[in-house]
Amino acid sequence: MPDRSADSNAVEAEAYLSSSPSRDTDISLVLHQLPVVTPEAASRFGTPPPDAFTIAPALVQPTSKGSVRLASDNFQDAAVIDGNYLGTDDDFAAIVRAIEAAREIGNQHAFASLRESELIPGPTASAEEIRELARLASASFGHAVGTCKMGVDKLAVVDPELRVYGILGLRVADASVMPQITTGPGTNASAHMIAGRAATLILG
Repeated sequence: MPDRSADSNAVEAEAYLSSSPSRDTDISLVLHQLPVVTPEAASRFGTPPPDAFTIAPALVQPTSKGSVRLASDNFQDAAVIDGNYLGTDDDFAAIVRAIEAAREIGNQHAFASLRESELIPGPTASAEEIRELARLASASFGHAVGTCKMGVDKLAVVDPELRVYGILGLRVADASVMPQITTGPGTNASAHMIAGRAATLILG
């Protein structure tokens, strides 16, 4: 593995694909220079050594919807957050296809000098073990959006000028106002653009 600075996220490359010919770009493969595995997946398939690399599959246009709810009328109680990962059949099928694509790429000759063998789910994994991996390894990459959706429908929290419905003088200007997540890893750049637009709206 190459040396990298302490603030590196260890991402070497990303690829964007379609999970089927009838779909737009909806999955991504992220090449990490380190092992990336959930505790649940490690418990089932084993903990990889520290010098392992990961081709991590991801959904970039999920159809599942999570929720954020108040736990009680006490503002000090933590909100109840449900990611609802892979909550639709479409999402589950797409991530299984992404796992298959990651395995296919990882087994190419180009990786022969770096790869000894596939560790998770393993070179002889069955179709059911791949589905099990999809269920156990699901987690957020940290690019959450949409908890303060912008729009004019009943689910919208802010209007098209970023003003919070029902609260005078309050605007939200971050990734939470995005009605839908961007396909690429552009939530940071998009948030800067939203902030710039918010500044123009406020000055106006």
